[in-house]
Amino acid sequence: MGDRPRVGISSCLLGEPVRYDGRHKRDAWLVDVLGPQVEWVSVCPEVEAGFGTPRETMELVHDANGRTALMTTATKRDLTDILQRYAERRVEELARADLDGYVLKADSPSCGLEGPGLFAAVLTARMPELPIVDERQLDDGHARQRFADGVRAHHRARSAAAESSPWRDVSIVRMQDGKASRATDRAATEEPLEIRLHGQPFAVIMRTPGADRELAAGFLLAERVIRNADELGTIEYCMDRDPVEGQGRDNPNVVNVTLAPELGDRVASIVDGRRNVTTNSSCGLCGRRTIESLATDVAPLGATWRVAASTIGQMPAQLRERQAIFDETGGLHAAGLFTHDGQLIDVAEDVGRHNAVDKIVGRRLMRDALPLSSHVLCVSGRTSFEIVQKALFAGIPVVAAVSAPSTLAIDLAQAFGITLVGFVRGGDFTIYAHAERVEG
Repeated sequence: MGDRPRVGISSCLLGEPVRYDGRHKRDAWLVDVLGPQVEWVSVCPEVEAGFGTPRETMELVHDANGRTALMTTATKRDLTDILQRYAERRVEELARADLDGYVLKADSPSCGLEGPGLFAAVLTARMPELPIVDERQLDDGHARQRFADGVRAHHRARSAAAESSPWRDVSIVRMQDGKASRATDRAATEEPLEIRLHGQPFAVIMRTPGADRELAAGFLLAERVIRNADELGTIEYCMDRDPVEGQGRDNPNVVNVTLAPELGDRVASIVDGRRNVTTNSSCGLCGRRTIESLATDVAPLGATWRVAASTIGQMPAQLRERQAIFDETGGLHAAGLFTHDGQLIDVAEDVGRHNAVDKIVGRRLMRDALPLSSHVLCVSGRTSFEIVQKALFAGIPVVAAVSAPSTLAIDLAQAFGITLVGFVRGGDFTIYAHAERVEG
């Protein structure tokens, strides 16, 4: 989820030449004042419904039965059904687009709130809790402030709800039969959970939020920090201090575990003796900061070459043909390194996807062959944050998988210039980040 609120807006208000006469209705306050504070989602119902620019003017008319129709003013062509079908489809997409507000064009047969316009009617009925105004209502300074405050409040509430959600809606490009189309999909949430013992960092686990206390308890049992329930004291979320309100609040990504009193003296030796060095972070640990911390070590990948959609579609089958151990056991994951024209040059298998990727990258590292800036990594199973991170460190700009990526994997790929492809099944697949590298 982004740091700025997302606000839908009639495209003409941003200065886009989409009006019936090919002009615009740019609003200076919206563009120059509110614009830097939000992320606009631009929509023009008439253009997106296929009416084009310039076009014949339209108006709303009411028949004897009270039915509202959208008619062209000169030729009296009825466009109601076309725009109604478009509005119902597009508003459903917008309902999954994490909007925090909407600004409509006044006096529009599609977007006007008075009437109301056909698109505006579907929008307000589908999202009644969303702050929605037209630009005329923002003429007053107090109204502008109320709208801006409402948008920010909606964003804060949505952000709080999303912190514990096991999934997130994401924008994608779907390839089917060599054709690309934009859509919205749902990805499993991945976030780091820091486990502390008596306030001291002990471990960071990448997980889907939910049942965090149970996860921490089970992890400590598996690590033999505790042997039974009697040795477990309390498990509580770490408290953050809100910089604005000055109040403490639970941080959903950090839990502090207190062991039973008789084990208290052992905590220091347990932390010092842990085999794996773990991150030492503040209570503010979150996926976004995890990604930001990488910027100190590595730059985004800027590969400009492109890979054919048909080439990506063939990779899982080629990889499967080389999984010799899987043929014997049926229980191993695989990673394959391809050239961007589809030649499979290395394969590794392991019970863990991450280990298979490490084997691929390690071989190239020992041969002093990094970065792998002209290659594609293909993995079996799902794509997690760690796999995309490993590709980033190896300089691999395209990652493909036969299953889904997590939200944090998508965020990392978007931030660091990695083309991320999932659900590769023959010629069909879904692109979650940097689709510009894939050509039909």
